[in-house]
Amino acid sequence: MVVGPMTFQGDLLLMVAIVFGVIATITTFINSQKLKGEVFEVPMIYFSLGILLTTFSLVAVTFFELSAVTLGLIHDISFIIGLALMLVASIKLTRYLSTLEDFAKKVNKKK
Repeated sequence: MVVGPMTFQGDLLLMVAIVFGVIATITTFINSQKLKGEVFEVPMIYFSLGILLTTFSLVAVTFFELSAVTLGLIHDISFIIGLALMLVASIKLTRYLSTLEDFAKKVNKKK
């Protein structure tokens, strides 16, 4: 059985996922604003945008009345871009933390 965008309409768990995605997006963005000027601010913004786009991909297939091809494109593209933004955030955090770890090792060697 092939699952298409129209399969998701009226699914209760999908509605819960959308609500959770909206709450996660807002919470992550608010937390990024609390880090104004800090190193983790930008990665948190990337995370919030990534969550927003992946949630939007669910909203599109649930509420938009477009052709199956258009809905499929909107869903897939927004989902892929959302995941890519979260990947960028993860890479930025990893680079910063590994640099910090290298610095700590150098400081400890000098003692």
